[in-house]
Amino acid sequence: MKPLACAPAAISLAVLAIAVAPAADAAKRPLKPVGWGPLTSKRAAKLIKRSGYEPRPENRAANHRVPKRRLLRAWRRQSEMPYARFVDGRFRGTTGDIIRWAARKWGLPVKVLRAVAVVESWWRMSVVGDNGDSFGLYQVRRPYHCWRKCRIARRFTAFNADYYGGIIRAYYDGRMGWLNTVERGRQYRAGDLWGSVGAWFAGRWWTEPAAGYIEVVRQRLRERTWRRAYFRNG
Repeated sequence: MKPLACAPAAISLAVLAIAVAPAADAAKRPLKPVGWGPLTSKRAAKLIKRSGYEPRPENRAANHRVPKRRLLRAWRRQSEMPYARFVDGRFRGTTGDIIRWAARKWGLPVKVLRAVAVVESWWRMSVVGDNGDSFGLYQVRRPYHCWRKCRIARRFTAFNADYYGGIIRAYYDGRMGWLNTVERGRQYRAGDLWGSVGAWFAGRWWTEPAAGYIEVVRQRLRERTWRRAYFRNG
């Protein structure tokens, strides 16, 4: 199985070396147990309290598109992600609504998903990283997660977030056993949310690059970057 990893861009060694106190374990209560769910997109949508606030109005077109079934079928035929059959991107709303929806659907802490989206794209769907290979809110990367022009991840915000939630849940549920066949800092196991977040960046389990990325996300989580004026105006 190919490493299902996604790195938006190189993080400087100086950033990776930041000495920060361990983050309070973000929102344990909304983290559903190993093997839970997911909810259907429709059920998750009903649980979202809609917000009219949109820090990224330029995302509007992508936020209101959903992929057609034929495009989804084509993507699923090639995807190796364990929960691909549940990923459909069937939601419309503000950028914040979409993040909350993906968190609800996959039983993950919404604050963690917000912080990761800050690190990956500053909540901008237009961001392209990795020399043109990573796209959108969570920097879904080809060829590991999508192919050719990666249209499904770069044009549909809800799909982008849905895919990210699904792959983090797959890591968390212990569905990525191949991680114990490659370089790793610890043995891969189910039930480790932060290890799952790091694997998205590094494609490895608790290696030094994964740990550095985790600290950057934790820093954004502690400071609640998405609530800061410089984020809204940036």
